[in-house]
Amino acid sequence: MSALSESVLAETTKYLGPASRQFLERQTKGHMDGLLFDDLEKKHISDLAHWVTVSAGLIIDKKKAGELGNKILSMG
Repeated sequence: MSALSESVLAETTKYLGPASRQFLERQTKGHMDGLLFDDLEKKHISDLAHWVTVSAGLIIDKKKAGELGNKILSMG
């Protein structure tokens, strides 16, 4: 796992708990041309932040989902 993947996972876990890795893997694989979450690079951060905001907003408060998306975006 890349250092960036680890950082994104750590931040996401604060919001989504133990399901975070599976959630992130679904976002990258399903919305980002089959990208493996472990292969995440800075060039992918903008797309990931968008999809995390949209998808997390379906399962947690939209404001919290936006906050998480912005934190991920700042990692790029």
